[in-house]
Amino acid sequence: MSQAQLSRPRRGGQLLILLPLFLSTVSYGENVILKNGILYRGIVDKDNTIVYIDDGLRRVVVRDSKIARMEPDTTFGHWETFRLEQPLVRHTGIMPKDAFAIKTGPWSPLARRTFEYRTARSKNPIRMEQAIFELGPYMVRVRGIDGFWQDGRLRLSQVPKEVVLGLLSGVNRTSLDERRRVASFLIQAEWYKEAKHELDEILHDFPDDAGLRDTIGSAKTVVHGLEATQLLEEIEVRRKARQYREVRSRLKTFPTDEGGNSEALDNVRGQIQNDEKQANEDEELARLLLELFESLPSDLKPDWKKPINEMLLALKEAPDVVRTRFSAWRKVSSEEGSTEIDNASRFALAASGYLLGEDAAVTDLEKVKGLWALRGGLRDYLTSEDSASRSSSLQQLQSAVLPDLPGQITSTARLETLTRIVSRMLPPLHSDRGPKPGEAMLHRVQSDEITPAPEYKVLLPPEYHPLRTYPTLVALHNGEGPGAAIDWWSSEAARRGYIVIAPEYRLPDQGPDYAYTPNEHALVELAIRDARRRYAVDDDRLYLAGQLGGADMAWDFGAAHPDLFAGVAVISGRPFKYTFRYHPNIKLVPLYVALGGLAPAGPELVFQSLLRPMIARTDDVTYVEYYHRGLEDLPEEIPAVFDWMDHHRRENPFPKSFDAVTARESDNRFFGVVLQDFVEGRTMAPEAVEPLGKNLKPATVKLTSSRLSNLVNVQTSGIKSLDVWIGPKQLDFQKKIKVRINGEELNRPVTEPNLEPFLEDLRIRGDRQQVYWLKASWRNQ
Repeated sequence: MSQAQLSRPRRGGQLLILLPLFLSTVSYGENVILKNGILYRGIVDKDNTIVYIDDGLRRVVVRDSKIARMEPDTTFGHWETFRLEQPLVRHTGIMPKDAFAIKTGPWSPLARRTFEYRTARSKNPIRMEQAIFELGPYMVRVRGIDGFWQDGRLRLSQVPKEVVLGLLSGVNRTSLDERRRVASFLIQAEWYKEAKHELDEILHDFPDDAGLRDTIGSAKTVVHGLEATQLLEEIEVRRKARQYREVRSRLKTFPTDEGGNSEALDNVRGQIQNDEKQANEDEELARLLLELFESLPSDLKPDWKKPINEMLLALKEAPDVVRTRFSAWRKVSSEEGSTEIDNASRFALAASGYLLGEDAAVTDLEKVKGLWALRGGLRDYLTSEDSASRSSSLQQLQSAVLPDLPGQITSTARLETLTRIVSRMLPPLHSDRGPKPGEAMLHRVQSDEITPAPEYKVLLPPEYHPLRTYPTLVALHNGEGPGAAIDWWSSEAARRGYIVIAPEYRLPDQGPDYAYTPNEHALVELAIRDARRRYAVDDDRLYLAGQLGGADMAWDFGAAHPDLFAGVAVISGRPFKYTFRYHPNIKLVPLYVALGGLAPAGPELVFQSLLRPMIARTDDVTYVEYYHRGLEDLPEEIPAVFDWMDHHRRENPFPKSFDAVTARESDNRFFGVVLQDFVEGRTMAPEAVEPLGKNLKPATVKLTSSRLSNLVNVQTSGIKSLDVWIGPKQLDFQKKIKVRINGEELNRPVTEPNLEPFLEDLRIRGDRQQVYWLKASWRNQ
């Protein structure tokens, strides 16, 4: 047969137009809603505490304790599918037990593509032509034409829309039943524009059908409602991404003359009214602030010209971030008897609230002036590469006169003030000459730690503003360089408002494969630290992800540095060398793993041996396995990974307790416990480590802390010396702080925090949400 032809499937769904009536008493699947809000659809199976959710394309595995509820899904499985009659040169054979090094060509108009793979038993690549033999609105199924490959499965999104529409145009155009099925397919695929066009075409092509006009009218009403819901959901995605100009544009262009969807239109009008009201309030706030500045005595104005311009610009460009900082001033202005407070004190409340937050605003304008100078000194310290300059800045920060803040204690007043300032200021190395949103920029990091200088590319989301903080994805490339990683993740990252950081982790002449070396880790960690200092990274929403070779590193790096990330996503990666022995560390960071069922040693090694026990013990682990897919990049997973990241954040940068292991000198920091020296034999070079790390003898770290006893207790094995960093959210700094290492309490009283270690840690790591005020050092005698 010279071309693909559509035919009725042996099993198929009903018309979506009739679904609400026909399916009211039938359930083919369930909606599984996790406690974190993630939704999975499919047929559910349980094995004790392990839950499997099968949607035909893949199965998702979670622990039952992670599930909030399950609801019947009366539409799942009722897909309107079409069979494609494709030529077959080879009809039978044996499916490979494994497949990797997969390469595919583009889809032709006849729904065919070239396909190449290797197996553990094949010396040369195996090549064939594949063809779609079943077309569905959620999933397509493929098989080999001139080589045997049975029932491969892809999400419809992996086939270009123009190819799918071309195939659908091949139905019998004179058959009303077939045309209805096409419309149903388009609706189920959520291609509503195309569905409306097809419904209009049906009405045009069958003018003599007496009841068709009412049926089509009802169907179009349903489609308009579904499309309106889709548009509103996308607006909500953009609002969450803080793309307010895009939100405003979409609201103003929302279709108003179709379908009579009054509920959706009311929603749109309400959003527009609320946004306009908020914009008016922000403009009024800015007007009142400028009016307050103008009311200051003339001798005070010169000192406050730059601050007022900064505050007004912030209210114009990022009002969502700063408007609440002025609450203390506005509250005082609205209270009865507020005339007793002069305008200079009011302005002090506004200017200090902008720097420190509304709950720390003060009325002493002269001391608030010192706070603005303090911020400048802090920025100078954090940006300086010269130790002499930092020493000068340190003296300024130590000697500046500070206002008394509500509830503040003397011994930590300076630290608390600096912590408040740094969490609200622009990134220390922010530059107005930085990259524009949507344009990737290459950075080279100046470092004495490693040669050559680390490099990374960064991509900013639409409407980026440095006063806001953004979820950030550290994307590890698959051997093709940072640009490839940026390209792979960029579209969905832009849509959801993510910064993307793509480090170059390979050393010169290394080749494309990840080698598990400390230098590779250093290149990634230095890139993260530099990006934190330049861009508005939300450190509690920092994620790590990669596919194929990048996924191998993502798994290893994430398990080695669990305190850095809110989650680690691994697409077609495997846990070799250190990774397999670092499974206790996975308890410290959420993990998402997607893998093809034909990946070499994949399901057996990854799921059965490693992940299943973790899921059973309630670790935050999600496993996704694709049917009849090999070790490949699985692009269908990109939206799923972002869904997963959207529902995770670093819940506690200062856990009360944790256990961790390490067998590599670069893997030396776990939530403030910094390992300085290892016992001989507890670390090993990567080239000497067995594939599953069986010859490793990792060092161990166990921390427990109690605010009641004001004690940090650390137990280690295989460690000679370490530092313990303590933050204000861990212990009570109004009391004596005790640190005990391996049963030995440090002799030196730990009471007075030191400003310099706090600043150096902040300068080097750049994490403005995991701040430490105190460092205690220990060495085994």
